[in-house]
Amino acid sequence: MGQEKLSGHLEQFSTDGLSLEEDRKLVELLSKWKGGRISTPVFTEIARMIPQPIVEVVLFRESEGVLETLLIPRPVDDIVWPGMYHTPGTALRASDYSREDQNPLNGSFERIQNGEIEGKFRSAPIFIGRLYGLSRRGPSVSEIYFTELADGFDRPHHLWYPVDKLAENPQFIQEQLKHVLWAAEQYKNRIKSYQTQK
Repeated sequence: MGQEKLSGHLEQFSTDGLSLEEDRKLVELLSKWKGGRISTPVFTEIARMIPQPIVEVVLFRESEGVLETLLIPRPVDDIVWPGMYHTPGTALRASDYSREDQNPLNGSFERIQNGEIEGKFRSAPIFIGRLYGLSRRGPSVSEIYFTELADGFDRPHHLWYPVDKLAENPQFIQEQLKHVLWAAEQYKNRIKSYQTQK
C-alpha cells in the first residue's frame, strides 16, 4: 500500500453478554494484573473462553505385575472438580516465560514436583505428544509426558491406582483417561524395549 494510510477507526463493540461500560470495566480490572498468581475463580472464567496450555505428567509404577498411575486429589473447594482425583499437571503461566533458564516447561515441572506430588521425578519426563481437549472447565491444548516417582517420595495424599480400572472409578476425572492410556502404552513399550536390549 506504500505510504497510503488506512482510513476510518476501529469499531467499538462490547464482549457478548456485557454492556460497553461493563466491558470497559473488565478491561480496567484485568489491566491491573502485572504477573504472578491468578485466583481460582478468575482462572476458571478465563479457561472457559481461551484454550489453556496444560502440561500433564503421568507417573507410573508396577505393583505385583499391575501397572499403576499416581493420582492426587483436587481441593475440596475446586470450582469444577471438587475433591476428585487427577493426574499431576498444571497450566503454563506467563511467569514461566521470564525464567533465567528460558525454559517455560521447567516452571511447570517444578510446580508439579513441589506443589502437587511433593516429590521428585526419577528422571526427566518423556514427551509423547499433544492432545486437544474440551472438558467441563473449557478448551485446552495439553502436552503429555510420563515418568516415574523417585524413591522415598510417597506421600499420604498419593493414590496409586490400576490403569485398567480408571474407567470404572467415579472419583477420577474421566476427561483425563485418554491421555493416561496413551502414556501407559508408551511407557509399556519403553519398558519392553529396555528389557529387549538387556
